[in-house]
Amino acid sequence: MRLTRCLLAAALASAGFAAQAGQPALTRTTSASGLPRAPEQEAVAFERADLAFKVDPARKSLDGDATLTFLASKPIDRLVVDLDSNYRIGLVEVDGKAIDAAHWRNPEGRMTVDLPKPLAAGARAALRIRYAGNPHVANKAPWDGGFVWATAPTGEPWVATAVQGEGCDLLWPCIDHPQGEPREVIQHVSVPAPLVAAGNGIAEGMDEKDGWRTYHWRAKQPNTYAIALNIGPYELLQGEYTSRYGNTIPLRFWYLKGNKAKAEGLFAEFAPMLDFFEEVIGPYPFADEKMGVVETPHLGMEHQTINAYGNDYKKADAGYDWLLQHEFAHEWFGNQLTHRDWDDFWLHEGFGSYMQPLYLQWLRGDMEYMAALMKQRAALVNKYPVISGRGLPESEVYKPGEGPGNDVYYKGSLMLHTLRGLIGDE
Repeated sequence: MRLTRCLLAAALASAGFAAQAGQPALTRTTSASGLPRAPEQEAVAFERADLAFKVDPARKSLDGDATLTFLASKPIDRLVVDLDSNYRIGLVEVDGKAIDAAHWRNPEGRMTVDLPKPLAAGARAALRIRYAGNPHVANKAPWDGGFVWATAPTGEPWVATAVQGEGCDLLWPCIDHPQGEPREVIQHVSVPAPLVAAGNGIAEGMDEKDGWRTYHWRAKQPNTYAIALNIGPYELLQGEYTSRYGNTIPLRFWYLKGNKAKAEGLFAEFAPMLDFFEEVIGPYPFADEKMGVVETPHLGMEHQTINAYGNDYKKADAGYDWLLQHEFAHEWFGNQLTHRDWDDFWLHEGFGSYMQPLYLQWLRGDMEYMAALMKQRAALVNKYPVISGRGLPESEVYKPGEGPGNDVYYKGSLMLHTLRGLIGDE
């Protein structure tokens, strides 16, 4: 806890520096996440997203019905959200009243809806959008994001989304910026029976009708790319963890049929990882929801309370599953602590990467800690600053010849090691 306080102070000072720097003039494109928000997006608090998804693996299609509730902090006469222009929009409503096509537009994925009357400061509006189509397909998730339409080894459809770099608008109408977090997200995910849809937050039941199952989920304040679809022939491992803080944390792992023995081995790692993080960093931030993991057809992603796992149950040389531990670190650094914009991406990945050497020190002592740091040091490129001092979309961070790329992981981790050495744990 003492170590965390000093590291967070340094990290937040970095975030403040980037926030004061000027924002570049950037053209909006559907697949760019984290471009400057429209003034209307900055003028609202995003209170709730109520999202209904119907996923048809046979047609590789998505039908969506989203109701978004906003609270205005200053007067506005229109609402602005981001939604991939791949989708056909079938209905737009504000507070239950239809908006005709002359009063909404969606050029290049930034959708503007004229309000029937101006919204005063302190007033709320509910924007409903029904949309459908064939969503963007990921070529190599999670690095090239979008939908993954795969087939499980047992022959059933296996579907996942990973949209960190390309943005939440590939899946639902959102404010595609790290500061666009909704306070609450409700999901109703309809899939062909008997498939299972594992989701963010708390499970609120399942309905089955006419060959379709609808799973209901509720989550608090997920980051913008954390909302994810995970659909497949899943089976479920369940348990509980008694925290050092006196509460009980639900443990959940959705794994593919046929992988039970391997899944039980991975599930056994949940408790010691929780123990490490709660001792060294602090209470698990989503203890009243769950620690959740789901097996996916891509490597992984830190989707809040439903971390994607596709490491094929391989342990690292150090004897634990590094991917599970790294993605779980993001529940604190990425999901609880979210960067102001993508120029501070190291706050997610540097802290997340530092947790692997720190875990080895906690497990086995200083020698393994230093050896792990040396491996990270060997991976440095060190050509471009980890922080540029200007607001960036995610794509700029990884752009060859311009951005820091993987240095946000390893140089970020070594920066934290340096701070710890200079300042000490307290």
